[in-house]
Amino acid sequence: MESLSPFHQALQANRDRYNAQFRLARHRSKNLDANAFLKHLNDFARPVVDRAGGDPVEVTDALVDLSFASNGRLPQHLGTVLLDQARFVAMEPRRVSVALANALHHLESEPDTRPLRWVALMRHLNQYADTAESLLDLGAVAAWTTGLAALREAALDIAPKLHPDALRYLTSTTDVTLLKASRWWAVDYTGLRIVRRLGKFRGFGGTFVRPPTVFLARGHLHATDSEHTWRVYADRFGGSLRRTEPVEPEHHEPTLTLSDKGVVRLNGTTFDHPDLANASSWVSWDNTLAVTTPFTHSIIFVAQP
Repeated sequence: MESLSPFHQALQANRDRYNAQFRLARHRSKNLDANAFLKHLNDFARPVVDRAGGDPVEVTDALVDLSFASNGRLPQHLGTVLLDQARFVAMEPRRVSVALANALHHLESEPDTRPLRWVALMRHLNQYADTAESLLDLGAVAAWTTGLAALREAALDIAPKLHPDALRYLTSTTDVTLLKASRWWAVDYTGLRIVRRLGKFRGFGGTFVRPPTVFLARGHLHATDSEHTWRVYADRFGGSLRRTEPVEPEHHEPTLTLSDKGVVRLNGTTFDHPDLANASSWVSWDNTLAVTTPFTHSIIFVAQP
């Protein structure tokens, strides 16, 4: 007689508890189907549990709970990344599975990110992790470099803990001080240039209902379309807009300046571009200039990396 797999052993040993969880979940969601959920567990959880090793009940519990909590809306590529990282799931099943699910959810939800690139990086670089903690550190920095610009500050705090080879692969350097000093640093960038455009018209799936204006507040870049306010995150790896409460603009001495004709000046260096002319707003800080015009729903960033 063929022996049961670790996953089926866990199901058999805890059938009553899982059935009770299912009845409670179906009470909350009448459309939950028993056969469909069992198929989901077989397709999603079984391969991870069977590969993970460790305690199959703990791993199964974590994946069952994650499935119920998501109400059937798990990130598209979560099964792949959990299977790739199964040995770390076995170390701390709940913490690792939830953290990887959250990272992938944000990558799949925000525009202009690269979730499949993140999955591939995690598969390639997990050789440099030996604990669940080190894997999650790697995941955070990799998520930043695949487009989650809002993670920049947290990722830079974590970056020194990464294996140097992993950090170099992700950022092209192991010098964290250099990464902190310039959000646009890259080995092949020279001179003033447009480094990013962020945002578009809400009617086309973007954020702003009208061309935004930008300002600095609390030391950070913000944008408003007169209806709502966003904290703006942008660097060489990506850009994102996060809704926030209205804040009062603050004055900062500009490091770069912009003329009405679209000429940017920095320490005797100039750069001009027709898209920068007749700006409706602009601010600069560090080595970055953020510009908006009445003719586009994008924020244009100019920098000297």
